[in-house]
Amino acid sequence: MTYRNTVAALSVLALLLFAYPVVRSGIEIEIDYNEGWNVFQQLRAQAWTSLYSGQGPMLFNNYPPLSFYLVGGLGVIVGDPLLAGRLLSLAATLVIAVSSGLVVRGGGGGRSDAILAAATCLGLFSAFATDYVGINDPQLLAQAFLCAGFALYVSGTPTPGRLALVALLFSAGLLTKHNVLALPLVVTVHILWRTPKTARTTYLVTGIGIAALSAGLIHLLAGPDFFRQLLAPRTYDVARGFLLTIEVLGKLHAPLGIVGLFLLLTGRRHAVTAQVAATLALSLLLGMGFSGGAGVDINIFFDSFVALAMGTGLAAAWIRQNLRLPPMAPAVLAVTVNAGVILFAPLALGRMAEDVLEGFALRQRLFGEDAAYLRTTPGTAICESMLLCLRAGKPILVDPYNTLQATLTGRLPADQVTGMLARGEIAVAQISSTREHPVDEAPGLQVMPVRFINFGDPVFDALEQSYRVDRVGLSGRFWRPRGTPQ
Repeated sequence: MTYRNTVAALSVLALLLFAYPVVRSGIEIEIDYNEGWNVFQQLRAQAWTSLYSGQGPMLFNNYPPLSFYLVGGLGVIVGDPLLAGRLLSLAATLVIAVSSGLVVRGGGGGRSDAILAAATCLGLFSAFATDYVGINDPQLLAQAFLCAGFALYVSGTPTPGRLALVALLFSAGLLTKHNVLALPLVVTVHILWRTPKTARTTYLVTGIGIAALSAGLIHLLAGPDFFRQLLAPRTYDVARGFLLTIEVLGKLHAPLGIVGLFLLLTGRRHAVTAQVAATLALSLLLGMGFSGGAGVDINIFFDSFVALAMGTGLAAAWIRQNLRLPPMAPAVLAVTVNAGVILFAPLALGRMAEDVLEGFALRQRLFGEDAAYLRTTPGTAICESMLLCLRAGKPILVDPYNTLQATLTGRLPADQVTGMLARGEIAVAQISSTREHPVDEAPGLQVMPVRFINFGDPVFDALEQSYRVDRVGLSGRFWRPRGTPQ
């Protein structure tokens, strides 16, 4: 098989894996815990309600505001912010993949090398970050802005106009998610070091101007609450960070070994290769550093995914252009780098077939039954699945994950939630996890895994003392006060 045919086959495989989140985007249940939280914030943005104040003591927003207004606006058009966020996430994933290919072209690679980078990027995300691709979450949207900015920067002469647009795209990315730092840091250092004075000044003035304007506007609309919530502390666990890092590196060991060696040996020979090498190194360091934070998942390493995909295309181009190896050499490189994706493909395609044939319909029906139960239960509710509360027409009183973090870090009283339960103020509490935090099981169906711990032991103590389990469904256990009729 020739190099071109190998790249074509890997592209088809990546598109097949990407088909799963595309097909999944239309289901009416949450794919990830974050989706309900994002819908809640997007509905507030649609209503032009403050995103950072006036929500109640147990509701928080520690993300920048841009995604909520973008998704909220698109949600008005498509009729549902949940679907709007998923569509933007799918589009963002494609932008990231295409941008990876454009970076390879900017680094001197050919068309096949660029397509290889795009296919590798799409394959890595679709195989190893399936629960992020096509979900209502701002992470990939932020990455798309940044990758597009990087591709624009390396694709032509650094004129003032080009660098102003790069600064605009980077600003949009950081106003969408504030922890995607590797690419803008690397490119900014390179601009300060290598670009002409006029272009450099334009980039800095544009970036600082957008930052100042955004900060002023946000402060005008939200006051100091924005910065207080954005910078709020959370718990940090070194052991958790170590395990997450080992898990991610285990998935990426083939591309890390091959592409990492290429970038180490050749990174100084070309500006684009040097920036990709620096992005990979910095993203790994930042990912390892942040990985112990509560709420952090594989997404903290997404810059590494992107750098590895770009490096794959650059490595294939370098082999073709500089080494006297057999024509199959870049094809072998492409297959080896994508070995993990190839081995994962049968499992992923089987999962897609199972979900399309039966799983989606079954879960939607069971989720609808949970929502109907909650809707017909009078009184206030606490929902670990915030989307369930929204679909049932219940007001959101508690942001479980952030409330737990605020309690553990001393920003909320320890009895903020347990006091309400002890006083019987909550008519029904939907909890996906148990005290030991495994996944509950509905009759005949495993409940979707919970990524994070959202309720501490005191909440379960209060539930066991004053409440009883009234229902077990797809969304977990539904607790009601003792003495209420069954």
